[in-house]
Amino acid sequence: MNRLVMSLILVAWLLSGCAAHSQIIKQNHVQLYLKRPGNEPVYFACSLDGFRRHPLTRHDKKTWSIRLPADQTFSYFYIREGEAFIPDCQYKEKDGFDAENCVFIPDV
Repeated sequence: MNRLVMSLILVAWLLSGCAAHSQIIKQNHVQLYLKRPGNEPVYFACSLDGFRRHPLTRHDKKTWSIRLPADQTFSYFYIREGEAFIPDCQYKEKDGFDAENCVFIPDV
């Protein structure tokens, strides 16, 4: 029994450091959310403007977001601790640099 409890605690601890990604579409905008613990700022880059880096808005200790137009498809990634980060996302594409980007596809 102790082994099971320790395993569950370990899994919970590992998951607490992971980032979760979600989106909400309202009217003609999409709000992208990234749940990630830590104090370092998180940035966002997308194909809409040539992958310029934008700071995310912090909502609480773990939630960051950005609002974008939802009328066209775009690819994107996050930057945390100076490194590109791709969360679990529904659609992905190869980026030409041997990595992947997430892809937002508007509702048709």
